[in-house]
Amino acid sequence: MSMIEIYTRPGCGYCSHAKRLLTSKGLTFTEYDVYEQPEHLTGMRKRTLGRSYPQVFINGCSVGGFEELLELEQHNKLPKL
Repeated sequence: MSMIEIYTRPGCGYCSHAKRLLTSKGLTFTEYDVYEQPEHLTGMRKRTLGRSYPQVFINGCSVGGFEELLELEQHNKLPKL
């Protein structure tokens, strides 16, 4: 099973869309709200040059944000249950 991590911030519409997309596919994920858990912001920045939210990682690899996640879904490349 794939490990999915998503770094979010409060009030981010794209973060909400990404979480909704993953949930609709039955995929579980670990969410790191960088405002509630600021220690995770440093970890995220060490793993990617991306500075927008959300930042999504699948099996430790950065896939980008919501648009990249949506593209994976459209090409049927999201992890399978």
